[in-house]
Amino acid sequence: MLGLTLPARAQSVDTTFDSNGVPIHYVASGTGEPVVLIHGFSADLSMWDSVRTRLSHDHHVIAMDCRGHGRSGKPHNAGAYGIEMVNDVTRLLDHLHIKKANVVGYSMGGSIALKLLETHPDRLLSVTSGASEGFRASDDQWDSLLVKHLVAGEPLSQAMIESAPPGMPAPSPQQRAMMSRMDSTQDSRALGAQRVGNPGLYVDYARFKHNRVPVLLMVGERDHPERFKELQAALPNNTFVVIPGAGHGSAVDRPEFVQALAAFLAKHS
Repeated sequence: MLGLTLPARAQSVDTTFDSNGVPIHYVASGTGEPVVLIHGFSADLSMWDSVRTRLSHDHHVIAMDCRGHGRSGKPHNAGAYGIEMVNDVTRLLDHLHIKKANVVGYSMGGSIALKLLETHPDRLLSVTSGASEGFRASDDQWDSLLVKHLVAGEPLSQAMIESAPPGMPAPSPQQRAMMSRMDSTQDSRALGAQRVGNPGLYVDYARFKHNRVPVLLMVGERDHPERFKELQAALPNNTFVVIPGAGHGSAVDRPEFVQALAAFLAKHS
């Protein structure tokens, strides 16, 4: 654990810090090697509750609300996102006087983690990317119908319904009610700005050629694991785990996810 500054005793923290003018909310608990958890798009740090509880037994676990999400600041300009989401992580490490950490991201958070691997490998003990092979220049989804509805300020639930692929069944009244409840915690324009800013997170696989940071890639069996082939080939000595029977939304909640993560962290401690 060379190069780490660890808390002297177990302590739970729920607070914010200033990241170049944007308040970033985070919670921290436990002692040991630091682990930073980065959630997915339109989620918040609560998606990590069970993982954080498990890892806090032997790690200093920090879960953050990404800008545009949760209880963090929600800028409406796309230029406030992109690489600034990476900078939020390194500023959080600086704020906590941590030189290096294990960084774990899921979906959008996995893309942020991979961009960290490209730009700040010196700050990383390991990287875990769940359900994301990173944003790339070949992606063309940032001008999608969903983004246009979000930028226009439509509630997230309505934007999702109006941008659904042709032939997708309309949500049931129960599903619609659940989606509407979700709207109360979201800022649609901030979510749209985040998506528009994603080119600032594009990764260049060629820069991973000489990577020495341990990398864990995890994906649900029903979340197209084959899409990771190019990233696997680009990353020397990566560990690849497929969660049986899991889809994009369910893999992180499966016991196999946290078991594989805990084993990976223990192996590379």
